Amino acid sequence: MARPTAQTDWLMAHLLLGTPYREAPFMLLAEDEEALIAKAGELGTGDLEATEVLVRTLVMSGLGMTLCGGSYPASQGEHLIAHYIDMRGQGLPEAHHGEHIAVTTLTMARLQERVLALRELQLAPSADTPDRFIEIFGETLGRSCWAAFKPKLLDRERADAVNTMLARQWRSHRERLLRVARPAREIAAALRAAGAPTTPQEVAIPAGFYDEAVANARLIRDRFTMLDVAAASLETVAAGA
Repeated sequence: MARPTAQTDWLMAHLLLGTPYREAPFMLLAEDEEALIAKAGELGTGDLEATEVLVRTLVMSGLGMTLCGGSYPASQGEHLIAHYIDMRGQGLPEAHHGEHIAVTTLTMARLQERVLALRELQLAPSADTPDRFIEIFGETLGRSCWAAFKPKLLDRERADAVNTMLARQWRSHRERLLRVARPAREIAAALRAAGAPTTPQEVAIPAGFYDEAVANARLIRDRFTMLDVAAASLETVAAGA
């Protein structure tokens, strides 16, 4: 279920920063994704056909990652939030990774909808510093995260270049992104039909800590996602759960 938000994030990074992007992994999934969503309610009943679609989707997703030489097609903002929860969560009850991803995928879908609703997009230069990373993560992990984060840092020159491009091309970029995104309401309906959680409370994650994870997850690596766009946008874009 992470595909729609992962593709939107990955394509956004390509359009804004020129990072590599490939359509092939998503073409492998297109037909089965529609069938999987249609049969979501049958997954919990042991329906053989629905299970076959799920397994085939997982195999094709793995093949897509192999083709791309990395997890880019299936792991973007939604996984950053989940990884932050794993890294920083204290005393949380055990939950399956997929349950966390169900919740974080829905959060990313809603955030992406808010960004893609903007008629104009302009980004501010990053105010992030090594000291902020150390304050959040501690000395050792903070310096490690800062080193991983730096390749996507929007300094003044880079932000100006991105904004010049966006002034001319945001409309066409927005239309392209909307074509690959899936509405949050459809994702939520499929998750509920499958019996999957859709809120942090359903996986016993305190609301305050979940908000922290959404706000800070972009800091843990160099993968540029809608979390970065929302943080840098001159318009206020709240993620929400």
